[in-house]
Amino acid sequence: MDDYKHLFIQWLEEEAIAATKKGSKLALLYNRALDQVRRYPSEITTLKTLRSIKFVGEKTAISLKRKLISHCQTEGIELPESFDPAPEETGHPTKKQRVTKPRKYIPKYRSGGYAILIALYHHDKANRGLSKDSVIEYAAKHCDKSFTSNAAASDFYSAWTSVKTLITHDLVSCTGRSPKLYFLTEEGKELAQKLRSTQDISSPVASSQSEMSFDNGVRYMSSPIPRKPATVYDHDVNNRIYNGTKYEIWHKGEYEIILCLDNREIRSKQDRDFFPTRLAQLDTECQVRALSVGDAVWIAKHKQTNKEVVLNYICERKRLDDLASSLRDGRFHEQKSRLKKTGMKHYYYLVEDISGVFNEINGESLQTAVSATMTTSRLYLRRFRDIDETTAFLASTTKVIANITSTLLVLRPADLKNQQEYTTLLQFFREKFEPKYECVHQFQTFQDMLGKTNVMTVREMFILMLMTIRGVSLERAIVIQKRFSTPKQLIEFYREGGDKDSLMKEMDSLGLVGNKKIGKAVSERVFEVWGCKHT
Repeated sequence: MDDYKHLFIQWLEEEAIAATKKGSKLALLYNRALDQVRRYPSEITTLKTLRSIKFVGEKTAISLKRKLISHCQTEGIELPESFDPAPEETGHPTKKQRVTKPRKYIPKYRSGGYAILIALYHHDKANRGLSKDSVIEYAAKHCDKSFTSNAAASDFYSAWTSVKTLITHDLVSCTGRSPKLYFLTEEGKELAQKLRSTQDISSPVASSQSEMSFDNGVRYMSSPIPRKPATVYDHDVNNRIYNGTKYEIWHKGEYEIILCLDNREIRSKQDRDFFPTRLAQLDTECQVRALSVGDAVWIAKHKQTNKEVVLNYICERKRLDDLASSLRDGRFHEQKSRLKKTGMKHYYYLVEDISGVFNEINGESLQTAVSATMTTSRLYLRRFRDIDETTAFLASTTKVIANITSTLLVLRPADLKNQQEYTTLLQFFREKFEPKYECVHQFQTFQDMLGKTNVMTVREMFILMLMTIRGVSLERAIVIQKRFSTPKQLIEFYREGGDKDSLMKEMDSLGLVGNKKIGKAVSERVFEVWGCKHT
């Protein structure tokens, strides 16, 4: 084994999650290092290369080297010379220069080149050649990246680009013009056979990293369940009624796990079916519906009754440019609040970088928001390079949930009046029945109770109304709402003689500073909306 990047990524993820759990400031450092290691374009084969990566300091490099030494000892393999502490750490570098032979090109597992080789090996036994469309059709399930580019998101490269590299290394050849036919060379057949024998190609997702990351999230980032002094409640075990609320028990094997995506989750306007199509290629069942909260949830569907329940996992997906925009207009905080109100135990915030966007908008507010999400908000944040990594994570996560979910206790309340009762009842059952059972609500109850109209109070609605005015941030909307509890109070304030400067003068008396201060321009805009029509 020459490239140790995947091991370093795994260990940095573990350190980042452990630091987040402790509330340590090192969490941000580890996440920065993790991001740079992921982005590093080449293999990491030496300690010197590892140290050269941005945000990987001396202590982090030494810590990773120790983990590598331990890994080699555990696996019974020899520590590579490039990580031997003697030459670099003792200050006596060797004088002899190693003469390295050029290594043969071997495509990375589940990369575009890997998938193309496997597809041609299995589906072109006669070596007559396959068209581009046929190769893509067969190769898609063996690759973590899409074989189609997405110009709308400035993503001009796809997994198919790898075919040029294969041709350059004389592993694949092509003939003809319309259509071109692609086939394996003798060297290509030999390499494909080796790849087939050494890799488990039946696995639909490169799940080692994703599953580990997800599983760590389950253990470390779940919201703790506060325990209260025991109180005796009526419990009819035979009829399955606890404190007046009916429930059902679903055992493992009686239901199937389905990933449910919000119908607004699309790749681009020209490619609306990307997620269902790509997930189907990864052998993951996916349904698209209008979700009341979140961009993705996982549901369990009973095999006999077809009843559906929502499991305790929810995702919010953001492109990096959209995240920056939501910070400016306040949607970021509102969406975080709505996620927490679901009462779920596992919250995932998936952020996708876009080529060239990160450097343009990577400001202090963005870094602060990401850090706050990781630490104070108790959301498990994952950052991906593109939509293909996001899709692979969703597919892998679906399989992990299917493996770890066991017996479900399904709540069947007769009447829930609001979202608060929804969350309170769920918490009440958890204190009684978990961890023996996983307490869940019916999917339709989740949809009915957590829709925006049901979740919002008058206060929340008023704040959102104020934030539609240009220049009124979340902080300013909150301070205005504290002074005027309802829209009616603000309207009456203007009716009693307020003008375009009245709000500014009124709020000045509170001594507000920074982003909360109401200036002349904002005061005039609020008056135009709330004052002119009512005075």
